[in-house]
Amino acid sequence: MRMIRLLLATLLAAAATIAHGHEAVMVQAGELPVILVAPHGGLGEIPGCWERNPVGTRFVNRPDTATDRLALAIAEELQRLTGKRPHLVIARFHRKYIDANRRADQAYDYSTCALAYEAYHDAIRDQINTLRMRHPAAMLFDVHGQSAYRDSILRGTRHGETVRALLDRAGAAAVTGPDSVFGRLAAMGYAVVPGNDSAPTDRVEARNYAGGYTVDIYGSHRPGGIDAMQLEFGRDLREPATLERTAKDTARAIAAFYERFLR
Repeated sequence: MRMIRLLLATLLAAAATIAHGHEAVMVQAGELPVILVAPHGGLGEIPGCWERNPVGTRFVNRPDTATDRLALAIAEELQRLTGKRPHLVIARFHRKYIDANRRADQAYDYSTCALAYEAYHDAIRDQINTLRMRHPAAMLFDVHGQSAYRDSILRGTRHGETVRALLDRAGAAAVTGPDSVFGRLAAMGYAVVPGNDSAPTDRVEARNYAGGYTVDIYGSHRPGGIDAMQLEFGRDLREPATLERTAKDTARAIAAFYERFLR
């Protein structure tokens, strides 16, 4: 029942009209050295911010369905497993207005959209700054959805670039080993792309899913960044019948990663 109440509350919040930049984003400060972000699951409208105009072949204005709920559910299960809350930043606005996983000049078409976009990225930066002050190592997980690999979870680190500090500190095992997030997910029976038999720096991450603007701008290869990984969940793993299990298993994988590599 608690999970059902959480999902209903999220749906109601996401459907509301967003009036101000700070209301466009859900932010939760935490105690774990983990931040979950979700840019594409929101359904909220932004008064005065009109829809983006299609540009290029990779233009997308559809939401990553249920990824906001998925991030929330992962956060709740992580708190249950560890006794500590992760940090959380979720965009509540619809992707047709703003694509928060792009740089500002590509993310929206009207200046009236800027406040909501800036609120999202300011919140991420604030949480990262807090993590850097409190913890010697921390991890950002960027939660997305995709339909190209419907039953799979895809890893995006720009071929190891955005987890450079993690690789330097702990080696390939932190990304592909048995206690890595994708190692744990594979052991639970999930299809993972790329497979854990490849090196994290091999150029085998799926084309178009190897990591977008968020992990690039906040990853540990950047000054002031932390390790960052994009998680792309297949459509079948975000259906109403599967979402709770996906969230719980992902939280278990992140909790194991935390115990092994972030404590």
